[in-house]
Amino acid sequence: MNTNNHRLEKAQLDAQWDKLVAASPNATVFSHRAYLEALEGRVGLYYLYKKQEVRGGLVVAESANGENAVLHPFMIYGGVLFPNIAHKQNRAQINSERFELCAAVAQGLPTLYREVELALSPGVTDIRAFLWHNYGEEGLHYQPDVRYTAEVPIAELATTPRDASDLFAQCSSARRQEVRYAEKKGVQTEEAFLPEQFTQYYAKTMGRQGIEVPATECAAMERLITALGAAGLARMFVSRTAQGEIGSMAVMALDQYRAYYLFGASDPALRESHCGSAVLWEAFTALAKDGVQEVDLEGVNSPKRGWFKLSFGASMRVYYELGLK
Repeated sequence: MNTNNHRLEKAQLDAQWDKLVAASPNATVFSHRAYLEALEGRVGLYYLYKKQEVRGGLVVAESANGENAVLHPFMIYGGVLFPNIAHKQNRAQINSERFELCAAVAQGLPTLYREVELALSPGVTDIRAFLWHNYGEEGLHYQPDVRYTAEVPIAELATTPRDASDLFAQCSSARRQEVRYAEKKGVQTEEAFLPEQFTQYYAKTMGRQGIEVPATECAAMERLITALGAAGLARMFVSRTAQGEIGSMAVMALDQYRAYYLFGASDPALRESHCGSAVLWEAFTALAKDGVQEVDLEGVNSPKRGWFKLSFGASMRVYYELGLK
C-alpha cells in the first residue's frame, strides 16, 4: 500500500496507538483505545508512514468477517488522524504531506477491503485525495456524503451566570424560554450513571418516532455506556420533574479536547416537562466547570433532531462520509 514514500501498515490497540491519538488534534473520543475496546465489532487500525516515520493513523470499522470497511452506528467519526509533528513545516508543506497520506489511504483501502466506507472527523477538511482517486480513469471512485454536526462553546459557563452568558444569548428564544420554564417548574438535573434505565428510555424515545430499536442494539448500547463510564470517558446527566420523575437523560462522551453528546433519551409522556432542554443546558454548565471547552452535539442531519440541537447556539461544521463505488 504505497503512494511514493507514503504507506499504510497495520497497528495495534496499545500504548503506541494511545500516543498517536493524544498527539492528534483532529482525533476524537471514537479513536481512543478504551472506546474502541468497548465498541462491539471489528476495528481496523493502521499507521500512516512517510518513509520510516509514523506521520498519521487510520481507524475504520470492519464487517463481521473483516472483508469490508463499514460505517458503525456508534463510531460517528473514524478516518484519518494527523498528529502535531515537531518538525518545522510551513502550511504548504503540511498540506502537501497530509494530501499524500490521504492518497495512500485512498489507494490502500481497496487493497485491504472488498468494500469501503469510512467517516472522517470534522478536523479533516481536505478530501481531494479521495475525490481524485482513479481520476479520469475507469474503476471505483470515492463518493462523498456531506454531513453536518454542531459545536457549542461552553467555556464561559464555568464563571458566567446563565442569563449573562453570550451562549444563552445565541440560543433561540424558544430554547431560552424552555430552560427558564424548567427552572421555574422545579426541574432538577443531577449527574447519575444509570445505563440500564437510559436504554429503556432510549427505546421509548425512538418508538415515539416510529423506530423500533432491537433489544440487541439496546444491550450493546448499555454495555458501551457502562464500559465508557468505567474508563472515565462518559458522564450521564438526568433531569427530573419536581415530582421526581425522569424526564430526560443525556450521555456525554469525553476526550482531551471536548465532550460529545453521545446519546439522548426522554420519556415521551413527559415531553412538556422542559426536561429535554434542562438536561443539556445543565450538562453544559457542569462540564464547563470541570474545564471542558466545547461540546460536539454529534450530528444535525435529522430533521427530527437537528433544529433542537442548533437552537442551543451551536455553530455548524461539515464532516464527510466516503464510500468507494
